[in-house]
Amino acid sequence: MAADDQERTEQATPKRREESRQKGNVVKSQEVSSAVLILVAAWSLSSMGSTLHLGIDGVMARTWSSFASGPMTQHYFYQLMINSMTSVLFLLAPVTGALALVGIVSGVAQHGFIFTATPLAPDWSRINPLSGFGRIFSLQALMSLGKTIMKFIVVAFVATLVIRREFPSVFIAIDLSPSQIVAMTGGGVVRLIFWSGMVIAVIGIADYGFQRWDHERKLRMTKEEIKEELKHTEGTPLVRSRIRSLQREMARKRMMDDVPKADVVITNPTALAVALVYQAGGLEAPKVVAKGAGFIAKRIREVARENGVPLVENKPLARAVFKTVEIGEMIPSRFYRAVAEILAYVYKLRGKG
Repeated sequence: MAADDQERTEQATPKRREESRQKGNVVKSQEVSSAVLILVAAWSLSSMGSTLHLGIDGVMARTWSSFASGPMTQHYFYQLMINSMTSVLFLLAPVTGALALVGIVSGVAQHGFIFTATPLAPDWSRINPLSGFGRIFSLQALMSLGKTIMKFIVVAFVATLVIRREFPSVFIAIDLSPSQIVAMTGGGVVRLIFWSGMVIAVIGIADYGFQRWDHERKLRMTKEEIKEELKHTEGTPLVRSRIRSLQREMARKRMMDDVPKADVVITNPTALAVALVYQAGGLEAPKVVAKGAGFIAKRIREVARENGVPLVENKPLARAVFKTVEIGEMIPSRFYRAVAEILAYVYKLRGKG
């Protein structure tokens, strides 16, 4: 694996990343999701604890009082338990709903929304004993083991500190009412959950950084893989040459379609041809709509004649404009005078003034 990683020196291409994403291989840390869920649970219990306590207390009071309201048959006991559990579930619905929503959001926040059935497909390589041993002793497995051990030790240490801090309150609990004891115990449990969540959050941030690094390492490509991908994406050199040829042909066709709109075609007279268009008040300067040499110049002249576009011979100007101005660009100011004289001549011929 070390030799393979040394060969994979290139960053993954967008295509490689998208394929990996479609397979469900994304950066995700279970510790981040766990930390968020624990912290939200602590906040929910802190903000809604008294409401839940009163609600459950009312459910229990109604349940116990119902025992004396009628004969305790099997059917009556069954209905009583169903009603009690339904009431408790309704009380817990806001908390469980918030936890479910937070679990979804924490996952989407890490790797975005993704829907794929690829991870559900059977992978027969997982039943290979050699592959199984490779996964057991892989860097990912060692990191997971170390993370679990560290999480257990740190959470146990923090829990010990919190419990030790709360322990003196046990001695005064004997003088408190049952509701005060429940409130005191609930507060201690919430603080224990909160600090455990904070510890797991720190571990989760470190784990997410490792997961991102490991994900990028696995996505790296060799130079040969990039060449093969480029070949499959753009085709063989022959196909790419054919595509470029078709693109040039389409560009020439579009250019020829603009020749009939030109005001004048300046020629060399046979080697070069440049078609110009000018709209007074619409364009700041004359614009090149077509140009060409050799066969293309000949074709531009033919299209111009067919559509009544004047041909004017001016070798220096045709050569200069052909070399310095691209199709779709306006001519530079140094050509204004020469082009203006040609346009004035053309307009005079057409009686435009």
